Amino acid sequence: MTAPKNDILQGWKDIAAYVARDVRTVKRWEKQRGLPVRRMPGAGRANVYALIPDLDSWLSSTGPIDPEAENQSDSTDTDEPETDAHADPEEAAAPPIAESAAAPVKHYRPWMYVVAGVLCVGAITAVALVRAHRHSQSAADIPPFNPTQTVRTVKYSSKVAGVDALYLRGIYFYEQRTPDTLDRALKCFQQAVDQDPGYAPAYAGMAQTYNLLREYSMMPEAEAYAKAKVAARRAIALDPNLSEAHASLGFVEFFWDWNVAGGEQEFQTAIALDPNSALAHHWYGSMLTHEGRYNESLAQLDLAQRLQPTSTSILSDRAFALGLSGHRNEAADILQEVENEDPSSPSPHRILGGISLVEPRDLPRYLDEMRRFATLRHNTSQLRLLDEMDRAFRAGGAPAMWRAQLANEERLHPSPNDRTYNMASAEAAMGDKDACLRDLAQLAARRDSGMIGIMIDPTMANVREDPRFGPIAASVGLPFRH
Repeated sequence: MTAPKNDILQGWKDIAAYVARDVRTVKRWEKQRGLPVRRMPGAGRANVYALIPDLDSWLSSTGPIDPEAENQSDSTDTDEPETDAHADPEEAAAPPIAESAAAPVKHYRPWMYVVAGVLCVGAITAVALVRAHRHSQSAADIPPFNPTQTVRTVKYSSKVAGVDALYLRGIYFYEQRTPDTLDRALKCFQQAVDQDPGYAPAYAGMAQTYNLLREYSMMPEAEAYAKAKVAARRAIALDPNLSEAHASLGFVEFFWDWNVAGGEQEFQTAIALDPNSALAHHWYGSMLTHEGRYNESLAQLDLAQRLQPTSTSILSDRAFALGLSGHRNEAADILQEVENEDPSSPSPHRILGGISLVEPRDLPRYLDEMRRFATLRHNTSQLRLLDEMDRAFRAGGAPAMWRAQLANEERLHPSPNDRTYNMASAEAAMGDKDACLRDLAQLAARRDSGMIGIMIDPTMANVREDPRFGPIAASVGLPFRH
């Protein structure tokens, strides 16, 4: 085969996900409609794969497919039971054909090791996700849920041939959540709106993708959030009932505009329009976590995971909220299992490092997990800083470690008008509340994006007890609850 690795889909589940149908449907399409599915030589019928260009060509040639007609056909089709790779020993044992793209090097503020990019955990098996999720559940955490609920079937409305196929391809790439696949998703959505400027789902897809690109690539936050807002508003103008567009706008309103009320309204609108939107429950849960509303956050994230049980990003965000809310051991168990299933994923180490700063702090584990994270991200500058902090910790304990972080930041940013969140974090951890609060006030006035995490940053725990903290939190738009 000469096709690029990223253009290969291995197994019925990946093929079904790419065309946004279930396994039973794509098996029927292969038999009745000539869906271009291939098989490994000598491997029998189990080890199947497909080339994305072949599927795109097939989807374009077949034109728009009526979801309701397909659902009716599926309901009467009993030719072959729906299965996946985990139920098929031959397919489960097949060697992988494709590999995911590596993420680029990126520098993070210390609190961002906890709160930013939790969405980027690499893929692991659904079996491991369910097993890990069970460790974290208690009866009190689980909201009522109707087991007969199903995810809403999206009805595509483009009358331009091939546009629906471009959108489906974009969603497939978006769900892979790597720098390369997010870029490819964006190109698919752009091609879709170029061909059909009135196609709202593609604008919503663009908004979702821009919201992630600021974390998964080198796109500046200001640029990514601005483009996400434009795309989300365009989608809403074309289709006010598009849940995903309201969820994307809510994400921008809260995390970038610091408009808490606006973000809450958009998320609630998204959920009212589609109660089965995993995206809306997930991102709303993330917002609630950042406000320190952990019980509400866990309820939303639990719903999101029930709707999309194979999502590692939802599982990890739930572990994050658990760890911050006083259940660090439960969160660590979940994240450890994620690490075991996918040792190449950096995000579990970042989250474990962050929740290690919750009292009582486990600084050796913090340093170890952050070193693992920086190693997997190939972040040499962060590794050098961690080495300095480790040496300082061994020589003088926690105060020396935080002084090393502060000194490093002041070397990089010597101007008194260029204080950084890293400086404020180190000052808070050392107990220098006056210096920390001065820096936080400056950062809030400059609208530094790191400020959205002050309600949950473990290093700020003592500073949040100071009466001067409330007005600073209010200036960020965060309701202060001491």
